[in-house]
Amino acid sequence: MNQILFVDNPKRGNPLNIKTIIKIFVIITLILAVILIGKGIFSLISSNKNKTVVKPTVQMIEDNGKVILNITSSKTINKIVYSWNEEEEHTLQGRGQTVINEKIDIPVGTNTLYVKVVDIDNKEYTYEKEFFKEDNDLINPEIEFLVEGSKVKIVAKDETQLKYIMYRWDDEDNTTIEVREDSKTQIEEKISILKGEHILTVIAVDAAGNEQTKQQTFKGAKKPEIKVSQEGDELVILVTDEENIKKIELTVNGKFYSTDWQNTGASLDMKEVSLRQKLDPGQNTVVITAYSVNGLSEQITANATV
Repeated sequence: MNQILFVDNPKRGNPLNIKTIIKIFVIITLILAVILIGKGIFSLISSNKNKTVVKPTVQMIEDNGKVILNITSSKTINKIVYSWNEEEEHTLQGRGQTVINEKIDIPVGTNTLYVKVVDIDNKEYTYEKEFFKEDNDLINPEIEFLVEGSKVKIVAKDETQLKYIMYRWDDEDNTTIEVREDSKTQIEEKISILKGEHILTVIAVDAAGNEQTKQQTFKGAKKPEIKVSQEGDELVILVTDEENIKKIELTVNGKFYSTDWQNTGASLDMKEVSLRQKLDPGQNTVVITAYSVNGLSEQITANATV
């Protein structure tokens, strides 16, 4: 009879050895995965670091007393901010464009133009360039005062271009009037003359920095004063003015009377004038207008019954 002999194979693994192998395999797999992920992150970071940031291209070209500013950007421009010598800033809106062209006046002398480009991501890029402009304007502005009634008109002129004027009464603070785009060689401003005696100071400055100052004393006048009273069937009118009365006009129940009835421009040249006006029976309406030599006037309406 044949017999089958079972002999244990010492090389055959038992259940404990298989579990160990599986654990080792999992650990190795995890280590390899971590290494691959780390390499990927490192490559991404290195790639971002190696990306080149493209700055906007800014050209500042001098042309006949102006700077031609040409700006080109790969990204949409949010705004352009420029200043001379890092002083007053001026802003140009990007308006969704990637190319902006602008002309900027160059001040007289040596000055540095600073330009800041801000893109749609609010990244800022700063540029600067020095320019020199010769002062060819050596003539000061002219200032003229024109009295118009109770006001004085200030007229400042320049043969090239004004920048601004400043004026003040006595030691008050200055009031500044900038030049308008539609009238660069002349500035006009009309102001009221103060009551009493006061000094008006005006300073005019042109675009080249030339300056002119003018002072003048003005005496502000009051309007004529009218007083009315009734004596029987007459209206008594008293007109006074500190400078002198030019003329008096009356409208009595629709009828017009004047001390200058021929309208010749003749002046009474009196500080005080008294008139008596005959009234009609019944209700009377009298309108009295007095004019001073300074061009000021006063008007009142009087009602009287006879």
